[in-house]
Amino acid sequence: MIIDRIEPIALRIPVTRPRDASNMPAAPSDALHLVLCRVTTRSGLQGYGECLCNRAPMQKGLVATMRDAIAPLYLGKSVDERGALNLEMRRRFASFGRAGTVLNALAAVDTALWDIAGKAAGLSLSDMIGGAKHARVPVMASLDKYDNEARVSRRIEQALAAGVAAVKVHESSLAVIEAARRVIPEAIPFVADLNNAHSLDVIRRDLARWQAMELLWLEDPVWPPEILLDSAALEDITVGLGADLGSAEQLALYGKAAPVGVLQPDVCMLGGVSEAVKALAALDAWPGAIAPHTPFVGPAALASLHLIAVLDQPGHFATIEADDDMDAYGFGLTRWQASIDVPTEPGLGFDPDAAWLQRYAMDR
Repeated sequence: MIIDRIEPIALRIPVTRPRDASNMPAAPSDALHLVLCRVTTRSGLQGYGECLCNRAPMQKGLVATMRDAIAPLYLGKSVDERGALNLEMRRRFASFGRAGTVLNALAAVDTALWDIAGKAAGLSLSDMIGGAKHARVPVMASLDKYDNEARVSRRIEQALAAGVAAVKVHESSLAVIEAARRVIPEAIPFVADLNNAHSLDVIRRDLARWQAMELLWLEDPVWPPEILLDSAALEDITVGLGADLGSAEQLALYGKAAPVGVLQPDVCMLGGVSEAVKALAALDAWPGAIAPHTPFVGPAALASLHLIAVLDQPGHFATIEADDDMDAYGFGLTRWQASIDVPTEPGLGFDPDAAWLQRYAMDR
């Protein structure tokens, strides 16, 4: 199977639900900007991938990087060489960093190649990487940032009414996070993502308040995160991180940090399925929990579902605040619910709806 075409697909999906959240990178106020990738082989077989994008300025850079830097190096190569090609790209572009835009763009191409390989073999992605141990994955409602106690509480109540299995908030204010916790029943797992808003000293100062919330984990709590590598554990607090890391080696390094009990590989930030599979293998004996990061609505979301499904102890699929119009597949991928099916069809399991792609394409 020889790679014939690699096409970045830039999409703009207007936000239709009234928003009262802060305008943050994962929650733009007017539209969700996506970058997908379609790879076509000479035999006509197609596969799809996705970058982590969401915002317009990132979209332009990702499209250009995929189209002008990465795609020319893949054309004429075999899909079966996808692992070696991924490694070659990582080495070739190492001068531009071992995480970030290049690897993010690479991820879309790499994921599309795995999609093609699965379709050609008649195997789902999870079958190709060890076999799904779970047919359904619990859903975590992943909220936008509200920075307001009343607004975040109302939104959590809506998530709970939808029957979600867990809740994650993206807030920096401890008071707002405490207000969110009060709305959530004790039996519902709760994650607070601070987006690196605090120093370690501030977290330690307020440790008793964090402990009282009985968090499933405290995500990206401090800046710089490297300080955790030489820090003692935080009593009764599990730190989760890793969504911004670009390799299996970087994840394994942070797994040695005493406060870290949850690692969150992101299939896009890692550079695709090839490196994500390598990361899961490298962390197989790690005593903490693996919780793949899932801020996606397209092919990367499907890939993440497969990655979660092959884990012995499955994490949650964290579903961002997405309108129904953002569902490219029609099986509820963007919906807050108790759990979601892991696709079983070959490759990723679904192709984006052609009419959906046409409706939101920016170059039509």
